[in-house]
Amino acid sequence: MKTAIHSFFTSYLLLLAFIDRVRMTTDVDGMTSAEEIPYHDFFFMILKYSIMITFSIVIIVFLYNKYKKIGDK
Repeated sequence: MKTAIHSFFTSYLLLLAFIDRVRMTTDVDGMTSAEEIPYHDFFFMILKYSIMITFSIVIIVFLYNKYKKIGDK
């Protein structure tokens, strides 16, 4: 349980820090345009990615501990 909580908050804060809310796109002619994601969509996107990362980490830790116990016998 502690692993899930720590991985959720850590991944949420890292995604919040490193994902840009404004995306710049360049078309074939070299014209650039900015696409800004609204705050509610941005936070839900980060929440979705953070939950997926948390589930992945919890499964990896569970499998690691399970195989570690089998190896100790």
